[in-house]
Amino acid sequence: MIEEISGDLVQWLRGFYFVAERGGVRQAAIAMGREQPTITRQIKCLEKELGVTLFDRLSGKMRLTPEGKILLEKAVSLFEDVKEIKNIFRNQDVDYEGKIVVAATHALIDSFLPAFVADFRKIHPRVSFHLEGGIREMVFDMVNSGEADLGIAYTESLPKTIVSYLLFESRMVLVAPKNNPFSLSKSPTLRQIAQAPLILFSHKGFLERKIEQRFTREQLKPNVVMTHNNHASIKKYVALGTGVAILGSHTISKEDEKTLDIFPLDRYFLKRKCGLLLRKRKYVSPMVKAFIRTMKPDIEFTK
Repeated sequence: MIEEISGDLVQWLRGFYFVAERGGVRQAAIAMGREQPTITRQIKCLEKELGVTLFDRLSGKMRLTPEGKILLEKAVSLFEDVKEIKNIFRNQDVDYEGKIVVAATHALIDSFLPAFVADFRKIHPRVSFHLEGGIREMVFDMVNSGEADLGIAYTESLPKTIVSYLLFESRMVLVAPKNNPFSLSKSPTLRQIAQAPLILFSHKGFLERKIEQRFTREQLKPNVVMTHNNHASIKKYVALGTGVAILGSHTISKEDEKTLDIFPLDRYFLKRKCGLLLRKRKYVSPMVKAFIRTMKPDIEFTK
């Protein structure tokens, strides 16, 4: 027999979810359009109902207890099931309408996504997109929390709560200005690269750590003349002769090849797998599935 459930419990769980994800009652109230006392009452009612403490309040911040972390995962799954119930009987023959939220690294938003988003909107003009760019950890967080419908990022060291589907592999390349003046051979060595003026991506993500570790392993100190957080701008500075840069091959377009010399660095760096990321057991709406299939037509969704 199914146990009777109070309608208030769902609202309490919703308040709990927003406090956990936003990091505080005030932030949750703003996101939900509610008053702070209402959110505080929801948390207290939920804790009383379940007989557990969900947040550690001693530090002055709303940090999840071990019980709170378990409940957050269950709550996200519950809300995904509610989405599925609401959509399962809708007529899927009508044109899609709504918003798709994609979390991806900056380079992928610049180089990989534009064509797919543009093509999808030509077919479904009533669909809007919100693209959130950042480092991989931000992508993981947004996928895990349900804030993003899907993520796109490199797939090393994925959280256990996320499943990935391979989109492509990217090799590491050195980009330099055409007819570069930096004494680079046709197959530049790390020593030559270290001696040339080097532009590095400023976010300390997985790739940047790997580059630094490779130079350290060879006991080389690169001549860093600039750090920047935008791949498209880095390529412009390289083309102007400011320096050289190490980037993923997926960021290089046919147009870039007209102004840049491209050198593969396979002997120093392994290829990297870039994947479509979904939270395990996440309900994926027909609209989001349709967009995903523009990028990966052969995908078979798993729970």
